[in-house]
Amino acid sequence: MFHLTIVTAEQTTYEGDIEMLVAPAVDGEVGILTGHHPIVTKLGPGGIKITKQDGTEELLFTSGGYFEFNENKGIILSDIIENVDAITAEQAASARARAQELLKHTKDDVEKEKLEEELRTSMARERFAAFAEMRKKGGHRSVRNP
Repeated sequence: MFHLTIVTAEQTTYEGDIEMLVAPAVDGEVGILTGHHPIVTKLGPGGIKITKQDGTEELLFTSGGYFEFNENKGIILSDIIENVDAITAEQAASARARAQELLKHTKDDVEKEKLEEELRTSMARERFAAFAEMRKKGGHRSVRNP
């Protein structure tokens, strides 16, 4: 068991002792158990799976951020953390469509990069929402990010 804290600019969104963490590092998923060697990694958009002491799981979506683990303490710093129950595929698809439309009309390189990042996050959020809805219906139970 190790201690995990998840923080956004506004608040601490999760704090507690857990058995396992799976998070979307930019180079692939990272899985953390008690005793894992120290690590600092950048996170990409995707799903975070927390396995609690009692075996229950909590699924969260992150827009990206950073994860640090050292001496059985983990911390995730992220701009956006959402509980799986707060995301719908329709909302995510709408955000993706909006980002795609804005991207078509931008000429500014800085704005274009920002919109491309927003598009990647929206697409990951949409996949995650679809996965979560399937999971609620008793379907796919994979540990991997959708």
